[in-house]
Amino acid sequence: MQAIVIGGGIIGLSSAYYLRQKGWNVTVLEKGDLKDNCSFGNMGYLSPSHFVPLAQPGIIGQGLLWMFQEKSPFYIRPSLNPDLISWGIKFMRASNQRHVERSAKPLMDLLLLSRDLTIGWQKSGLIDMQLAHDGCMMYYQSAKKEHEELENARQAEALGLNIEIFDRDQVQALEPDVRPDVRGGVLYKDDAHLHPNSLMEQLPQVLERMGVEVMTGCQVTEFCSRNGQITSVKYRREGESSAHSLTADIVVLAAGSWSPQLAKMAGEKLSLMPGKGYSMTIAAPKQRLRYPSILLDAKVALTPWANQLRIGSTMEIGAINDRILLPRVQGILEAVPRFLPGLADDAEFKKLATEPNLASKVWYGFRPVSADGMPYIGFAKNNKNLIMATGHAMVGVSLAAGTGLVVSELAEGKSTSVSLEAFDPRRY
Repeated sequence: MQAIVIGGGIIGLSSAYYLRQKGWNVTVLEKGDLKDNCSFGNMGYLSPSHFVPLAQPGIIGQGLLWMFQEKSPFYIRPSLNPDLISWGIKFMRASNQRHVERSAKPLMDLLLLSRDLTIGWQKSGLIDMQLAHDGCMMYYQSAKKEHEELENARQAEALGLNIEIFDRDQVQALEPDVRPDVRGGVLYKDDAHLHPNSLMEQLPQVLERMGVEVMTGCQVTEFCSRNGQITSVKYRREGESSAHSLTADIVVLAAGSWSPQLAKMAGEKLSLMPGKGYSMTIAAPKQRLRYPSILLDAKVALTPWANQLRIGSTMEIGAINDRILLPRVQGILEAVPRFLPGLADDAEFKKLATEPNLASKVWYGFRPVSADGMPYIGFAKNNKNLIMATGHAMVGVSLAAGTGLVVSELAEGKSTSVSLEAFDPRRY
């Protein structure tokens, strides 16, 4: 049986891994070269703590305020694009407490499954990705953010997660080098983190050793169907004018932010927009950060590894483009010493903050953001052998292994390890 996976990002590669493990002949078609897709600049979190979908109460009002602040972490580029307008209306309708309550448990279940599977990859020696199970610290400076995060912490405990709440003095004792200037923080002990670059470099090699054919520089041009089923996929190699064709028993669409255009070619519709994010990576500061941390008021995340520190943020909703909005990058850098003053005078951080050609130090990628902040995982509406696996927004690495497993279970016609009702692509 032949499976074609469209997209060589972390979701596509994970799907290919589990499909091959179950005996499928698998071909991955990737339009790029696998060297710099969205997961490379990811923060590397395996985060059951991220059980609240992006569409949540208050995000619309906050987002409107942030649109008029050039250094804010959230921006929607105004446009008359009907896809953006349709997405925006759906997103507004989903941003309510009922949606959060309905989504939290299925999202957390998939996050926990995925975390455990990924930890299994490391423990088995399959991939060496600097995985550490240290948890993740959420810091707040304002009373408003403190209230919101303590509410999230209570919900996390009700769902069975392990959390610990710290006051200002306690977090400063936990992080003596960076001295957090905050009201306090919540440590989500179930979270882990890894080095995504190592994961993304090694996983294709693992797949090739398993017999998966990973084809780069291949642009899908057509889906051929009969009786509501895709029979073959046509593609064109980079630099060639003629098309090639692959027969298919199962097709997995895991093309991230490029998924809507491909879905349309197959007669499907996906309400999804690209959300550009930025990150910067420096050599590990002498002022060591011990825990992966999210600065809630600024929406900035930091991940420490043995030899590096990564700083990331922003969500720019709009068309795919190569523009870097430097004021927003400056906003990220200014937030770090405001929350973690111990880093202000560190040589590596100062070098980045004063870099005259800052754009050259910025990585950016496009997160696929669904209309309700929940991934699309499941069979498509009009093609009975097309499985959607996209829309994972900021938690692609966190959800990758779990998504790959359930994709393989769907392909086999078996019950899935977690319920997929909340992720059904046919909900829009």
